[in-house]
Formats: sequence, C-alpha cells, structure tokens
Amino acid sequence: MDILQTNWAKYGIYYGVISILIQLISFYVVPINIWVQMLVGIIIMCVTFYLAGKEERNDKGGVLTYGEALKTTFLTGFVGLVISTLFLIILIQLVDPGLVEKLTQMSMDAARGMMESFGMPEDQMAEALEKAEEDAANSFTPVRQLINIFTGSIMVLIVAAIMSIFIKKEADPNAIDLNKIGDSNV
Repeated sequence: MDILQTNWAKYGIYYGVISILIQLISFYVVPINIWVQMLVGIIIMCVTFYLAGKEERNDKGGVLTYGEALKTTFLTGFVGLVISTLFLIILIQLVDPGLVEKLTQMSMDAARGMMESFGMPEDQMAEALEKAEEDAANSFTPVRQLINIFTGSIMVLIVAAIMSIFIKKEADPNAIDLNKIGDSNV
C-alpha cells in the first residue's frame, strides 16, 4: 500500500496546507488574535479529522472501529502538524527571520490582554510580561519548534480521541451475512 494513498496522509497534507495558509494570512495579511487563531485551528482540525475518518469508514464498507478511527484521525493530525511546523521553521530561519519579533509581539499582546482581563496588578503584570517576552523569543528556535511537534501531538491525540467517538461505526452484531450461510461445513 502506498502511504500517500492512505486517507490519513491525504487529509494530513490538506490539514498541513490549510494550517500554512492560516499562518501566512495571520502573519502577513490580516493579523489574527492568537486565541482566534487557535479556535480556527481547532475547528479546521476537527473538520479534517471528520472528513478523513468518514472517508476511511466508507472505504471499509461503512464499518470503522474506534481504534481504526483513532489511528486515522491521529495520523492525519500528526502529518499536518509536522508539515506546518517544518514550514514555520523554514519561514523563520530562511525566508523571514524578522518574523520572530512580530510573533513575539503577538504573543505579548495576547498575554497582556489575558492578564488585564484577570485584573492583575500592573507591577506583577510587568514582571510576568518580561519573563513571557524572553520565553516567547526563545520559542521560535528550530529545536524548540521540533519539540513543539511532540507537545502538539498530545493536543492532536486528545482531539483525535474525541472525534473518533463520533466517527466510529461498529458492525451490527445482529446482522446476518447471507454469504456465510452457504459456506458452512455441516
């Protein structure tokens, strides 16, 4: 079996490309709030997982166990995550190294907004933002991005596990297979 012809690889590539497009739009066209970006990302992840699982179930005659659904959805997400992360590494390291400053600023704005919404005192906020800025700037190194693939896999696994509940369809145990009736060795 050719790996590129599997549903998880095909939809994983779709998911990766869509994630890249969202990143590019957010970075260069219309700045999107980090929280909105995450929400859109989760919605796209769920839709992609559903489509991959549904196609896998159709390919298997309308029956898909939870384990098979989980395998398909997780691998779809993992492929997409790897593609979008590798793209981000290439974009930051080779194409636009100045993007780190913009991404750090976006992270800082999101952190400031969250701290203000919780009513954090100004002196504590300044200290926390200083630490957050240092951490944000260091989070865009190639090694840190590769580590993010593994930590992101946990999120992918959680979403895949939930989506697989809705995608699975067990065989009807009461169904009678007429083809097996004539094959009995009685």
